[in-house]
Amino acid sequence: MNTLQSTISIQCEYTLLRNERSHSESSDPLTFIQTHASGRTVQMVFSYSAGNVIACMSDIEVSENVVTELNALDRFDGPSLSETTLSKINPPLDEIRNSVRNLLSLVKYHLRHFDLREGSYSVKSEQWRIGTVELRDIPSAISVSIQNFSNQPLNNRTRDAVQAALINGTLPLIAMRHLHRAKHESQPHHKWIDATIAAELAVKEVLCRAHPEMEAMLIEMPSPPFSKMYGPLLEHYLGAVSPFRKQLITGQERRNALVHRPGTLQIGHQEANDYVDAVEGAIFHLLSLLYPEDELIRQACYRTNV
Repeated sequence: MNTLQSTISIQCEYTLLRNERSHSESSDPLTFIQTHASGRTVQMVFSYSAGNVIACMSDIEVSENVVTELNALDRFDGPSLSETTLSKINPPLDEIRNSVRNLLSLVKYHLRHFDLREGSYSVKSEQWRIGTVELRDIPSAISVSIQNFSNQPLNNRTRDAVQAALINGTLPLIAMRHLHRAKHESQPHHKWIDATIAAELAVKEVLCRAHPEMEAMLIEMPSPPFSKMYGPLLEHYLGAVSPFRKQLITGQERRNALVHRPGTLQIGHQEANDYVDAVEGAIFHLLSLLYPEDELIRQACYRTNV
């Protein structure tokens, strides 16, 4: 039996994310199109004055059952969508998002509009309709990510611990700069890469501090994989394998995919936050092996579940 088909269109509005002091200009509005391998075409209207990109795709064929399901659900009912409906809605929606990313990347990097922030847009609305009837929201899921920012107050007790660290020369690793950047990076892709750089630098710095004679080997030669550095090497020179070794091995593998095979791997916000937390825990575990008596490091280990 043939299933009745309907033709829908999708219209999305994405808000441009720009630095506070933005100076790039454009003739508003400007229209662009991109056709995908599926044969579907995305039409985009870019406007600095409106602060948005409006992206549309028409002539998307879906079954009447899909239309019925979309009509029955509200904006944040995404988890209730059936696999059949998702399989029809997600591909064109992904093509729209990719086209907007491609457009903004060209404007940002090739026109040098660097006041467009990383990520460059946020979703204001993603909607669908049949013909000219009123637009309805495409059901989606509410996405929430959490990151650990538990810290210690600066008071008389911690003041003494900071003073002791200054006297003893127990100073932060250079790797902490990359960890800090990873914590504050909004894009999961870059967050993951910065965290992996922090993990690599940290174990090298700690081994060099513990055994200065290793510096030439660790700095000048290609880095051993995390499976070695956070495993046998760390155990041999500092007496323990990292409790975060498995997470770091996976993290390094995924970093390599992000760097060497761009676009093949998608990282979620919570996944990236969890990885940054694991790297932070691994770094403080390294420091606890090197400075077992340092009060600040002991407290940091406690707060990062080491």
